[in-house]
Amino acid sequence: MPYIIGCDIGTTNVKSVAFDTVSGTILASHSESYEMQHPQADWSEQDPEEIFQAACKALKKVVTLCEDNGDPVGISFSAAMHGVLALDKDGKQLTKLIIWADNRSADVATKLRASQVGRKIYNNNGTPIHAMTPVCKLLWMKKSEPEIYRKASKFVGVKEYIVYRLTGKFLVDYSIASATGMFNIRELQWDPYTLKKLGLKAEKLPTAVSPYHIVKLPKGNEARLSEGIPLIMGASDGCLANLGSGAITTGSMAVTIGTSAAVRICSDKPFSDPLMQTFCYVLDEKTYILGGPSNNGAVIFEWLMNTFFPKEEYDAVFKQAEGIKPGSEGLLFYPYLLGERAPLWSSSVRGGFSGLDITHTRAHFARAVMEGILLNLYSIGKILMEMQEIDTIFANGGFAKSTTWVQMLSDVFGKTVKLNETVETGAVGAAMMGMKALGLVKSFSELTAFTQVGKEFDPEKNIHEKYDALAEKFSKGAQLMMAHAV
Repeated sequence: MPYIIGCDIGTTNVKSVAFDTVSGTILASHSESYEMQHPQADWSEQDPEEIFQAACKALKKVVTLCEDNGDPVGISFSAAMHGVLALDKDGKQLTKLIIWADNRSADVATKLRASQVGRKIYNNNGTPIHAMTPVCKLLWMKKSEPEIYRKASKFVGVKEYIVYRLTGKFLVDYSIASATGMFNIRELQWDPYTLKKLGLKAEKLPTAVSPYHIVKLPKGNEARLSEGIPLIMGASDGCLANLGSGAITTGSMAVTIGTSAAVRICSDKPFSDPLMQTFCYVLDEKTYILGGPSNNGAVIFEWLMNTFFPKEEYDAVFKQAEGIKPGSEGLLFYPYLLGERAPLWSSSVRGGFSGLDITHTRAHFARAVMEGILLNLYSIGKILMEMQEIDTIFANGGFAKSTTWVQMLSDVFGKTVKLNETVETGAVGAAMMGMKALGLVKSFSELTAFTQVGKEFDPEKNIHEKYDALAEKFSKGAQLMMAHAV
């Protein structure tokens, strides 16, 4: 039985999933986890060697589980965006992997975002100016660690590092490159204007290739896999979540709520928002993914559980929240506990509760937190819905385990929400891209078996109207939070 592996390199784990190439059935999967490191305030790093070894283990385990089927027809990659790792001329690490959650370049980002240079960099490259982006991380490194910046022979992200370790080649797909803030999304090449402002030569960056680009595993590779297995470069986890969920046609939207969160739509044209609120990333040469990411997804509900419900189960708390009326009887939550990306793009903004009175209980706080996370995503969604008429939302991520929360999403957005049968949409999307790269299909429309829908949720009109009105109040409150940001 022929199978393909989708390998999703995430923030906290790498997961390899083997799919039957005909039915899309998952034949085997395995994940390996790793930790974030916070050596200083606002710093978030990871050990790239640890991630590489985790990827090798996950791949080898899945191939072993599928040994009766032989080697995979290919391995296709999905990966987290915005990471930066400096390597010397021998490919050795000069730094840890500085990940998307790192805020050390917040001051650099704030100044750049307010400048005409920052606006042009955004317009060329489609990635909002923020501490998450490699362009800001590298500007910080150039100023704060000039010796490392000068000595570095290559700057790469996590997927590029893994591909280099497996093949000896420095390659980056257009999708990951488009999230660096240094890649021109219209020309599909490293942006000369941005590199000039960085004082950075393109030779210090990996060679940009199509997401369908294939390189074959050499003999004696570190994953101990068979020589000649095709590696497909694939794309970023956000873009592939759209593909893997089925939100790849006009009129559909993907909402992902994991540790962080995002709202995304697809387009056949690149787009730069005059207010610099949204991103535009490349999925492939003819498809762009527009949207906005949020720092404050399910990690905020985890904070709620640890703070208010330390000894209770998640399902019990969801049940309590379900018993509270929509709007939490006036209690409104702004979820900016970790600063915020879209739509505020402020590392210093912080959250809070408003409308608190003596009648509110822990259950009110639970519902208000769930609503606040969704109202913030709705503020991103409304921007996207001004660009494109949306009728269906494909939802995925850990939050989808709560039917209460998913129904709330449908009511807040006023749209039908469809849940995929699998939450592994990044790995699914990678596998689908791999299938097309290998010529096993001509179009993603042939792969509907990979994007099966499990449940559907329809909005209640009167509840949506209540949330729509509440969204206006939320938006005004968010601006007050911004005004108080230090």
